[in-house]
Amino acid sequence: MKKSVMALLAAATLLGGCAQPINYGGGFGGIEKAVTNFGSSDLETLTSSMVDNMLSSAAIRSITATGDPIVVVDSLKNQTRKHIDTSALTAMISEQLQDSGKFHFADPARVKAVRQQLNFHEDDRFVNQSTAIQFGNMVGAQYMLYGHVSTVMKSTSNGKQAYYKVTMRLMDLKSGVIEWSDQDQVMQSTSTNSVAWQ
Repeated sequence: MKKSVMALLAAATLLGGCAQPINYGGGFGGIEKAVTNFGSSDLETLTSSMVDNMLSSAAIRSITATGDPIVVVDSLKNQTRKHIDTSALTAMISEQLQDSGKFHFADPARVKAVRQQLNFHEDDRFVNQSTAIQFGNMVGAQYMLYGHVSTVMKSTSNGKQAYYKVTMRLMDLKSGVIEWSDQDQVMQSTSTNSVAWQ
């Protein structure tokens, strides 16, 4: 019995030593939380928190004070070298906005038709303000929420640090003004030359 207990303790110690902590919001004042394995659910948690912050912001209270404006949610762009299911993240953002009851959504069929008319594809980025405004006006939207996921690798004395950063902005499609913007990050440290995405 004593040998079994000692074996379990040794295994737990070994696993604990291999775990690598990950912090949310490590450099941007965001979520303070640590997990042992980084995966897509961590990015979902981070993104969901950012949407919550947007919905409770003074900017959103102001633009929704007199009604529910129409918004189009552009697909998050993956600017990392890792595979990220940005379609799932974008769908989650849309669902969160819809559940809030603060926005109406542009007709998906109309959005698809305008994309085809302007020769846009799902992975195209609205490269400038005038293009975004043109697209928004054609689909009948007042606001556009868009963003991207990027990564920054930094060398330290202890190895490599990878920062997966989410950036989001809400643009007024009449004036081109950015009504709200935010960025936050997930940080992972590793002593190897690569970071595994689960």
